[in-house]
Amino acid sequence: MKICMVFYDMQTCGGLEEYAATLAVGLAQAGHQVSAVSTAWIPPDNQYLLRLQAANVPVLQLPRWLSLPASDWNTKEKILAKTVRLLSSLVYGFAAIRVLVKRGSWAKSVTSARNWLREQLTRRLIAKDWRKPFARLLLRWGYFRGRPDVYHLQGYTSNLLFVIEWLHDRGIPIVYEEHQTPDAQFDWWREFGRVINKATTVVAVSEKSAQALRTVCGVTVPMVVRSPLLPDPLASGWQNETSESRRSAPFRLTTVARLHATKGLDYLLEAFAQVKSRFQDVQLRVYGDGPLHQDLCRRANELGLDGESIFPGPFTDRQALSHIMARTDLFVMASVLEGQPLGIVEAMAYGRPIVCTSVGGIPELIQDGVNGLLCPPKDPACLAAKIQQLIENDEQRASLGRAARKSYLSGPFQPEAVCNQLVAIYKNALRQHDAFQPSFGATIPDRAQP
Repeated sequence: MKICMVFYDMQTCGGLEEYAATLAVGLAQAGHQVSAVSTAWIPPDNQYLLRLQAANVPVLQLPRWLSLPASDWNTKEKILAKTVRLLSSLVYGFAAIRVLVKRGSWAKSVTSARNWLREQLTRRLIAKDWRKPFARLLLRWGYFRGRPDVYHLQGYTSNLLFVIEWLHDRGIPIVYEEHQTPDAQFDWWREFGRVINKATTVVAVSEKSAQALRTVCGVTVPMVVRSPLLPDPLASGWQNETSESRRSAPFRLTTVARLHATKGLDYLLEAFAQVKSRFQDVQLRVYGDGPLHQDLCRRANELGLDGESIFPGPFTDRQALSHIMARTDLFVMASVLEGQPLGIVEAMAYGRPIVCTSVGGIPELIQDGVNGLLCPPKDPACLAAKIQQLIENDEQRASLGRAARKSYLSGPFQPEAVCNQLVAIYKNALRQHDAFQPSFGATIPDRAQP
């Protein structure tokens, strides 16, 4: 079977990327022809890109010189500034006219003309989303080159809805996977009801996510819930640090998360400040990157914490993650919105005790007091109390770690099982699609299943 994975982009470190890369490699190893398309340029040292290339999975992406001006806001700002400088003669011409007409000062007229030009360039050129038309050209080229049987879209909120529409208009089978749990309080889901049912099949990452996709987004096409996917680190030779070596080291709290509002990291910092007031020799490390790095470092410093040490950046490969987990005494996750976080499954696989929030699909993985401890979202006092409870209770901490590892071993998390599940989903989507049998370039009606 020919399968094409579609990414909006590839973050340096992320659960979506980890899952999708592992799935693509597993499918390729099972004999399927797997390719990938990214609607943005991927740095050549990206750990997931390297893994796909090592498995001979071709990745089609926009070139850097085109992708960054089209979609990267920092690049767009630089282009805007250079363009305004190049058009300085135009600015001075507008300023001269303004001085003659309104009799204003020269300095104010130049500033006004420059601001007007910036506003016009931003509205008409810079602020426009140029990624989509370029990505459509990329998709067209990829389809004619490889003719995939099915496209598997790795979606997060609304970022790949335009790809659903493009594929649907050409009668191409679509398996769309949503990696978040829709929540009506966020406006990310505004366009979902109009577009999502153009997919052949929708994949949810948890039962909670599936329920929300139906109620919040109005999904009516066939939907399935897939299992998290993570290879067993112990099968790769990972070994935990000995109790003696950990006993002499500071107690380490760890989380792996994108620095984004949905991860609840400001609440985690408040909780850690409370823990730190009682246990001075406790450390927190948050491995990940994202738009809130500076804000979170500043908030940590306001709480009397060392923001730079708390946020060291993302890990760059699986070996680095294994080293991080070996030094972790307690894994914490304070998310306010989740799909099915792979970070929790990773902590389970490494046998780490877990304290996390009961959002999204997390309660489908963690039972409070059985294989981890749960807290309501946005409740730093509860997080602090549960963390302190496990710091003080070595026996409970060890017991929860063993139970988490046991839950991982008993779950369908191995690549072979999940790949088989996805192949069945692909085949079923193709069977559903066969009834329509559209040709490339044809338009087919929306399909809905009551």
